[in-house]
Amino acid sequence: MNSKSGPVILLIAGGIIALVFVKLMYDMTTNMARMTDYVGSLTKEVSAMRTSMETMTVSMQRMDRNIQAMGGAVKKGSDTFKQWDPTQMMR
Repeated sequence: MNSKSGPVILLIAGGIIALVFVKLMYDMTTNMARMTDYVGSLTKEVSAMRTSMETMTVSMQRMDRNIQAMGGAVKKGSDTFKQWDPTQMMR
């Protein structure tokens, strides 16, 4: 090996290291872009789920009110029926 080949070898090694670094930066940028897309998609899905949960909560509250109203009507009818005296009805 002569003294002129030392700097050439260092330049080649530096070039290879620079190419590896560029490749790593490209891969990192690509993966960050994918991750950003996934996070954006996840945000949309969570928002849609929240809207769906709010709609379901409103529906459940409405159903609960209807069940309570029906229970009140059944109780009122039951109380009325209990007041009837079967012996009075036969006369």
